[in-house]
Amino acid sequence: MHTRLVALTLGLGLAVAVSAEEFEDYPQFRYMSGLPGGGYAVDPDGYVGFDGALQLNIPVAYTPSSGNYLGTYHSSAVNGGVEISFGGDDANGTGTIAAGFGPEGNGLYLAAMLTGKGNGGEAAYNMQYQILAETDNRPGLAIGVVDILNMRPEKRSEIFAGGGRSFYIAATRSYPDARYPSYWTVGFGDGRFNDRPFAGVCVDVNPRLKLAAEYDGWNINAGAAWDAWRHDQWHAVVLAGLTDLDRWTVGATITRCPD
Repeated sequence: MHTRLVALTLGLGLAVAVSAEEFEDYPQFRYMSGLPGGGYAVDPDGYVGFDGALQLNIPVAYTPSSGNYLGTYHSSAVNGGVEISFGGDDANGTGTIAAGFGPEGNGLYLAAMLTGKGNGGEAAYNMQYQILAETDNRPGLAIGVVDILNMRPEKRSEIFAGGGRSFYIAATRSYPDARYPSYWTVGFGDGRFNDRPFAGVCVDVNPRLKLAAEYDGWNINAGAAWDAWRHDQWHAVVLAGLTDLDRWTVGATITRCPD
């Protein structure tokens, strides 16, 4: 049932005619926000790769722990079609380099995110800390902040005004014993999250394919991720998704977890 719901959401997005204009509010954070689980998976112990919870543009509560590293690049089409570019009028590109610190289940995530809109690449820095590890009786719980230094604009029309800093809390719960293992995330955030709740689900269709759908406080997004390559601690995850169900986002993430 979970898989059918996610597939239906993605199918509805594919049926929408792609024609859009750039978002006015928080334009540099409405596609990929450089948060845990953004285009790659994080498991309950904070190991990155393809096992665990994956979303597009909302954080999962599972937080990378010490020895976990990743680099991502995603390109989102602003005006329709598929765009492979870092910036310009038709694409919103996002690159992220991040690392985890701290013990399993209580990780601290630090990320440097380079956004492609504006005057060339512009940096933003994100952080998340997992307060509670997941147990049989409770979900994992984390708090975080987007754009710690408040460097990116709140409004596209006010590109030098700043105001992008946004705080959030998120909880993620796994259901690994079902026919199709799933991970459910709920949370609340201000600013970039529109001062509203957000929620998402990720379903393992098979060991190499995940489907995800979410509401990020502004829009419904959906996508699919493929475990394209793995070797020892290394994974390459490829993502194709739809932001607001009408803007294609494509990209890849390279992750490395401990032995």
